[in-house]
Amino acid sequence: MGDLNLITSYNDIVLPTAWDIKDKSTFIDIDSSGLKVNYTDPDDYKAAVVRANHPVPSECRIFYFEIKIINKGKNGMIGIGYCTKQSNKKIDDSNYINNMLMPGQENEENDSWGCGYHGDDGYSFYSGSGGPYGLLYPPGYTTGDIIGCYLNFRNKIVFYTKNGINLGIACHLHSNFKGILYPCVGFRSQGGSVKVNFGKENFKYSVMTNEDINKKSKNALS
Repeated sequence: MGDLNLITSYNDIVLPTAWDIKDKSTFIDIDSSGLKVNYTDPDDYKAAVVRANHPVPSECRIFYFEIKIINKGKNGMIGIGYCTKQSNKKIDDSNYINNMLMPGQENEENDSWGCGYHGDDGYSFYSGSGGPYGLLYPPGYTTGDIIGCYLNFRNKIVFYTKNGINLGIACHLHSNFKGILYPCVGFRSQGGSVKVNFGKENFKYSVMTNEDINKKSKNALS
């Protein structure tokens, strides 16, 4: 595996380091490390989403993280990607919680944006629309797989990786995109469990190295 360990800060820029224990859906349980998440809804009825503790600063230009599927759960409905944070919504708002959507199913008309790669069907979703994604068979992902999520603000693209393989561009940010994006994971699968790697360990996707990331960050900030 390559060394794509991302720095936690550069020139006072703060990057995501763990899941946000203060801003998460009901039915989400986060362990003491802040990295492992379990879905606790007993009937898979409601979507549950958790965001990172910090957004991805646009100054970084490039960001990448990986999630290991510890347990796909009953039906494998897990979504990995990026989403905005709706400041006018509160986590204790029952109506908001009851109508929460999986990553990528948000609609920009509701002042939100998201993209997500879903494990159960292998679809990539963004701005509420979705379709088959990637050429690997079987589609999607399951227990034991490692899914990566790459964001490039300069080229305005998002792509995903599966066990170190680039699956191709999944979506483009529109040219005037101004949103603040958070790494996120969503569940609708009883017993689902994942663990995130924000760069403290080597990544499975080894095309880029830590040196590459640092160089691109410095160029973007100079």
